Amino acid sequence: MSILLDPSYQHMLLNGLGMTLLISVIVIVVSNLLALPLAIYMQRPDGVFRRLIIAYSFFARAAPVLALLFALYYGLPRLGIYLEPVPSALIGLIFASTAYNLEFLRSGFESVPAGQLDAAKALGLKPFAIYWKVMTPQAYRLAAPSLFSNAIQMVKGSSLASLVAIDELTAASTTIIAETYKAIEVLLVVSVFYLLIAAVIICLQYLYESRQRLHRR
Repeated sequence: MSILLDPSYQHMLLNGLGMTLLISVIVIVVSNLLALPLAIYMQRPDGVFRRLIIAYSFFARAAPVLALLFALYYGLPRLGIYLEPVPSALIGLIFASTAYNLEFLRSGFESVPAGQLDAAKALGLKPFAIYWKVMTPQAYRLAAPSLFSNAIQMVKGSSLASLVAIDELTAASTTIIAETYKAIEVLLVVSVFYLLIAAVIICLQYLYESRQRLHRR
């Protein structure tokens, strides 16, 4: 592990880690914010945009994320549209992650007992209050394991950003390996970084679920 004592390589790895965290946090937060209104809208059986949302969800989950990133970064310039590497990666990852979170939340809403909705209406709650105070908290509780798992997948998926010229953690490790030929040492450290990030998300999941269990007593 002597290679990691080199300040220049430490700097590269830490900068890469910072970029990985930045991309991951933005993707996780924005994809959840976008997925919620879409999932709520999907509860309307006659919604005008329902088919459009279904088509988006199908395409975003079926298309490889790498293909999306390549299309944004390398394909759009052929149409005269030029995106910087970071926006390209964020748009592609958010596009894919939102579709998964949409389906998880949609399933969560549909798993809430129908009696909850009927009781809220009987109490005279307006539609916004029904979803904000009654339906959404229960949907998130039911969808939490899938949402947190998707967050971990997005952290690992952020490594694809290295293929569109972003110096995140995987890109930094590739550069160091190319210069030193010590792949095992570098990959071991990078794996530990990803493991720690995933561990934090898993801990947050357990804290959330523990809090929900306490509120239900």
